[in-house]
Amino acid sequence: MNIEKWNKLCYHLSEKIVGDITEREFEVVVDRALGILGWEEYSGDFEIRPSFQLGSTKNSLKPDFLIKSNSTGQKLFVVEIKRPKVQLSTQNQIQLSTYMRQFKLPFGILIGPEIQIFYDGPLNEQENAILIGRIKFEKDSKEGEEFVSLFSKESFSLESLHWFAAGFFKKNHQKTKIEELVKKIVSENFQDHTKELIKQHLIQEFDAEVIDGALEKVIVNFHLKESENSNRESAKIESKEQNQGNLTNDSLEIQLNPASESEFRRMLLISKTAYITTFYKDGTSNQKKWDAHKFTESSNVLGNLRSRPEFRKGNWQKLGIEKVYVSIEK
Repeated sequence: MNIEKWNKLCYHLSEKIVGDITEREFEVVVDRALGILGWEEYSGDFEIRPSFQLGSTKNSLKPDFLIKSNSTGQKLFVVEIKRPKVQLSTQNQIQLSTYMRQFKLPFGILIGPEIQIFYDGPLNEQENAILIGRIKFEKDSKEGEEFVSLFSKESFSLESLHWFAAGFFKKNHQKTKIEELVKKIVSENFQDHTKELIKQHLIQEFDAEVIDGALEKVIVNFHLKESENSNRESAKIESKEQNQGNLTNDSLEIQLNPASESEFRRMLLISKTAYITTFYKDGTSNQKKWDAHKFTESSNVLGNLRSRPEFRKGNWQKLGIEKVYVSIEK
């Protein structure tokens, strides 16, 4: 049942949309999608662009959809929509985060070319709401089926959503711990410890001197798999370049904003857009939009930038380029 609902959502929110439509046009489509999930405006399940005054100021908040309980009036979650043919940006996330903070809602959804689930409950230590789920509009998707289970009216439960968020944080924590353990296993100290374990295992069968002699003839070594090692070495090179400020004679200075390459990559994967400002020695500059739709999690940020013809060795010197500034925000 849930997979059937998800496939209907894929049809209405993605497959059926031809060309670039406006947010107001997309609003009608999302209204229909909420109906598929069991939420109906006429039943009092949600409000469209409700206006909420901010204190004594003239400013007000107008989220696209505010989902609530029709029996108690309790606000449940907020939905912000963007044009389905335009990639979701960091600014869109900040806007949604603002609504969640003002309404004290732990969960919010962004709907555009994909669905993004955000969390701003007690587990979140970041400045804004954190992205805990991304669902592409692909039929028969397990992630899509889970989304329907979590956000359908008939099965909606804040407790289930909090468990979903806890699972996200647990997975992230495990990933960090795995990285720490890998680092320990491949360290020199651990190699010596491994030899001792081997000796203890064999001591009942062989003389200690025989074991020591055998161990002298072999290499006990744990190392990263080739793919993992390649990724680590690439990250080390990128980090070294960044720490040196890219100021060697053969290397063009490229500054990122955010400065951390891993954070820049994370935000670029979300926004799929960045802005490249090139500064010249004659004091002029120009800015170009970076369309990063083909950028993936394994892509090298600086390597991608340096592969551009104008930034290649020899070319940037001839063009009189002094430095390059690349930012997620315009």
